[in-house]
Amino acid sequence: MYTCEKIGRLVSDIVDVPPSAMEATRRCILDAVSAAVPGQATEGGKAARNGAIAVWGKGPIPIWLSSARSTTLGTVFANSAAVSMLDLDDGHRAAAGHPGASIVPSVVAAVHEEPSLASRATTAIAIGYQVGVSIAASRDLRTLDTVDTGRWCGQAAAAAVGWLKGASPRAIAEAIAASGTIAPMIATAGFTQVGNHVKEAIPHATANGLVCLHLAQAGFIAPLDILDDESYFNSRRLVDMFQKAWLIESTYFKPYSCCRFIHASIDGLLKITADRNLSIQDITKIRVETFGRALSLPNQKAPNSLQHAQYSIPFCLGVTAARGRDALVPMTDPSLLTDPAVLSVSSLVDLVFDADLDSQFSAAVPSRITVSCGDKSFSETVMTPLGEPSNPMGWDALFEKFHVLASPHLVSRQEADLRRALDDMRAGDLTPLLIELSRPAAMPEKSSSPQTVMRI
Repeated sequence: MYTCEKIGRLVSDIVDVPPSAMEATRRCILDAVSAAVPGQATEGGKAARNGAIAVWGKGPIPIWLSSARSTTLGTVFANSAAVSMLDLDDGHRAAAGHPGASIVPSVVAAVHEEPSLASRATTAIAIGYQVGVSIAASRDLRTLDTVDTGRWCGQAAAAAVGWLKGASPRAIAEAIAASGTIAPMIATAGFTQVGNHVKEAIPHATANGLVCLHLAQAGFIAPLDILDDESYFNSRRLVDMFQKAWLIESTYFKPYSCCRFIHASIDGLLKITADRNLSIQDITKIRVETFGRALSLPNQKAPNSLQHAQYSIPFCLGVTAARGRDALVPMTDPSLLTDPAVLSVSSLVDLVFDADLDSQFSAAVPSRITVSCGDKSFSETVMTPLGEPSNPMGWDALFEKFHVLASPHLVSRQEADLRRALDDMRAGDLTPLLIELSRPAAMPEKSSSPQTVMRI
């Protein structure tokens, strides 16, 4: 039996998930919605919404927090783009990628399509994480040319929605196989020299995964041995990992809107400056020792777009030192790109490969940062940045993240209504959340009051 067939059967045999996995899944739903609120208001989010309607047409399925509606595929593409646009979406260390931006919008759209499926939605999302992370983790992540999420998230979305809709084991297997066949093969993340809205091809791969599910249910067959290529996948590890534990429970969450590879350095800088009461004027040099994948980011000291800024260790450290952590939640202020204080600190950053830290990837994404202030130097090694399962952001921190991200984009009443719907979702009722996500965002009037500050 091919591995795709084994996974199809394992998925179909699932009846429910344990309470701990359900709890973890609800945190992932909260985080995806939080990321989507500012994401849908960006230029990339708007372009994805308008482009999706142009490609897939108008339809009955609501695009989150807008008056626009599209077909299921169009809506999933737009919502997936909104969740991933600001690099605030969740991730998983074993996969070195971001499952939530694909799986949560896919399942929610399916429930909009068939409201009777709402009671099964949380389980379906957990199943999607199980499939996607298992497939991604069965590869040797250290040897891949890219760890782009688009290579496996379509398979996860297809499996999640397939289980939700009661697809046969064979159809789920064929959908997984077809999704993998048409997954993007070229690096699309931050590893080019041009900032972009592609976001690891997550929206594209997600839509493709759901296309493959429709095709599989219609009898379209695919290469079921795609996961049995021993030069690329460890099929035994894949199946064992699928059966061993609920992987959604080890999801990480992001406190800053930039590549996860940068977060340890930010945490280290914040700790050093807080512990020593340092100001930006005190800093004369910053040295960051880190793993190889972090050094493969563009890391431009003066990026020309906010999209590209998400993939620069020096620039994000400059923002942190000059504007504080709140400027990264999210990083949407275009004035950052030309701020002399930000660019001054960015220019002081040296990046250095460290073999010991590199050996920790992808199980960890550590960095050691040394801040020099004249003849004094202060160092901090961060092995587990904030948001990792061993350094978690719990419900309170995630709801605070929601408030900080939502308050500039929703009037207070709508934010409160959406917050109540998220509380209902946490208690097990998804329906109020579907209703609130269907309402167009009512933007608050601009004022001179200071931006909400994130406290974690």
